Amino acid sequence: MSAVSAPAKSKPSPWSVILSSVTAFCAGVVNGLLGTGGGIPLLFLLRRHSAAQDAFASALCCILPLSILSAALYYQTGSIAVSELFSSDILPYLLGAIPGGILGAVLLDRLKLSLIQYVFAALLLFSGWRMAFS
Repeated sequence: MSAVSAPAKSKPSPWSVILSSVTAFCAGVVNGLLGTGGGIPLLFLLRRHSAAQDAFASALCCILPLSILSAALYYQTGSIAVSELFSSDILPYLLGAIPGGILGAVLLDRLKLSLIQYVFAALLLFSGWRMAFS
């Protein structure tokens, strides 16, 4: 019996490592500053190395710990008070966002890539329009 070995991965170039680090730094800054959106620079980077669905999933896996860290820092600086958090209007959003996130993760592998890209582009355009003109 012969074992089939995986192809050897090439070592990333120094410029690739620098680009990845700068992009990840920008993602962290955007996420910490705005509370959202850090996954966008990560998507551009991850799309260079993986399929679109994998890039969306990987960006989420990177942003989740960043979001938790940002929330912890906001809490530490007094920007968020846990007592106010659950007595405010946030609970209905959490109750909708959690099953929505689960459904989105399930749909990621079931929808055509082109549809996912159009939805993502439409959300970016809509968000940009609202921010620019409101």
